[in-house]
Amino acid sequence: MEVAWPGKALTLHVHPHCSQEDMMHLDLAVAAALLAIQGKMPEPERLQTMAFCGMLGLKGDVVDPLPHRRGTEAVHRMSLQEHHNVRNVFGLNLNIPGSGETVTRLKHLSQVLTIIQSVDHDKLGNARQTQRNRPSRKEKAASAGWDNLEGEAHAKKWLCIAAKWKLPVLLAGPPGVGKSSLARASAGLLNGSHVPFLAPHPSGGTAGLLGAWRKGQPVAGAWAMADGGVLFLDEFPEWPRPARESLRHIMDTGVLDLHRADGCARWQSSAWILAAMNMCACGQNPPLCVCSSSERNQYQKRLSGPLLERFPVQLEVGNVTDSAFERPWVACQQWVQRERPSGMTTWSPTASQRCEQVVRGGMTSKRLQRHLKALAEGHACWREAHEVMASDVEEAYDVMWMTRPGWRQG
Repeated sequence: MEVAWPGKALTLHVHPHCSQEDMMHLDLAVAAALLAIQGKMPEPERLQTMAFCGMLGLKGDVVDPLPHRRGTEAVHRMSLQEHHNVRNVFGLNLNIPGSGETVTRLKHLSQVLTIIQSVDHDKLGNARQTQRNRPSRKEKAASAGWDNLEGEAHAKKWLCIAAKWKLPVLLAGPPGVGKSSLARASAGLLNGSHVPFLAPHPSGGTAGLLGAWRKGQPVAGAWAMADGGVLFLDEFPEWPRPARESLRHIMDTGVLDLHRADGCARWQSSAWILAAMNMCACGQNPPLCVCSSSERNQYQKRLSGPLLERFPVQLEVGNVTDSAFERPWVACQQWVQRERPSGMTTWSPTASQRCEQVVRGGMTSKRLQRHLKALAEGHACWREAHEVMASDVEEAYDVMWMTRPGWRQG
């Protein structure tokens, strides 16, 4: 069994606190976790019912560097007392009388996969059910959603529409108005708390966002790791320009091909991209803004026109006069996760006429024209209507304000 190292440094956080002697017994546990992360282990969730104790030699053999009793005490204290769902213990020279766990002796790392596959499925199923019945803190927080966030009915409505079709969203507003809170809550619209939510820091640059090639191995970036979930890019104008502009291709295709002299890699991701930004360097909107019009214009120019076109939904957050949202959080989740309507949506004559007027008014980009129609149909779906009306086109055009000519001079 040969497994390549991931190609980057790994940081291990251990709880509860371990002494220096105890840390040596974690070699086998870390090796099992790496096998699961790299997809070498079938049903990796089965590790939740298992504890490992042992030090690995250079050839993969399991050794116990401490006396027999100390090794037994270490695994019992670090694993069993803190995790009541543990049913199987793996290691060398383990003897835990009266503990109720099945103890399996391992001599070599190569035995891990073979022995784990033979673990009693009934015990695993019981442990899974017990774990499932205990909601985590993340699940409890996701169940609340944004019901505790006051106002922002306009933003919440369009976040629901965007989540249903995974349309990229750009949130704009001063600091402290709830942009990050709305983004984190919106992840729960996709599938409760069981989707990844990644919020990388701008200092990670292009490599941290899309991926890189390190020590002969491809290393996925935040976009690929957020597959099926949410990629939140806070302080969007502060990201390096190459990182921002590199999003344009993957937002169109959902595929990234990384080519280097020593190899190539391909990543695919269906991450829902949310971004947040201030409107100027000082962060405040008029009349509190202290920036000059030229400074404000220069800051907003960091986001190019082609990049803004990739964000169909552009929301201004921080409107204190916004009314309360009419739908509870659970209803929003159900609507987003409901099967998408099939077939062509009917357009009323007034809606078609209004759409043509908007296009003739300066919307020359074919991409923007597609966005306008898709958003209008999405808003009609939100109203549970089967026909697009002129009001739906108006609502769609209202959230495309950053792609209108001259918005930076406002």
